Amino acid sequence: MTQPSSPFISGILLAAGLSSRMGEPKQLLPFGESTIVETVVDSMLGAKFDEVIVVVGHRASGIRDQLGERPVSTVFNPNYREGMLTSAQTGIRGLQESDAFALMLVDQPFITSALIDRVVDAYVQTDKGIALPSYNYKRGHPVVFHQRYAGEILALGTDSGGVRTLFKKYSDDIHYVTVDTDRVLRDIDYREDYERALREK
Repeated sequence: MTQPSSPFISGILLAAGLSSRMGEPKQLLPFGESTIVETVVDSMLGAKFDEVIVVVGHRASGIRDQLGERPVSTVFNPNYREGMLTSAQTGIRGLQESDAFALMLVDQPFITSALIDRVVDAYVQTDKGIALPSYNYKRGHPVVFHQRYAGEILALGTDSGGVRTLFKKYSDDIHYVTVDTDRVLRDIDYREDYERALREK
């Protein structure tokens, strides 16, 4: 009996934001031996994604330059000032042949390739249409969606409450992957978050 082929899963990184709470583009801030955006992209490239799409907006050319020759696709979100939902929609529009897609945030450089793979593996093995990590009963990232959810996300308006509204609407179709680290939750919004992250790196 032939094994079913693995689904083609795209990783979408939302990296278009203004970083208004930080006061400067956090995507380009130094982190470890590179920058925040490079750290996240390298974790995605090291994981079981079949392709990586980076959604850019604010400081797009600087981010593209920073990513250099990495094998990623970049798509520009002209509406990046209107919020994260528009970036998710831009990334989804950039999909070609995906069976599923994962959304990741650029300000979560603590998420390792191994953590991504735990969620991807769980998605492949479950019959649910959404898989996401959970730490202390809090939802984290990445979130993997079956392609059937693409149209619904594209139809959301900017006043809809965003992608998270699907979690309530389709709660029966979510597979929670319990993890033992808060890395799937931690993000960098403010200068003090960044400084703490550098100390703990």
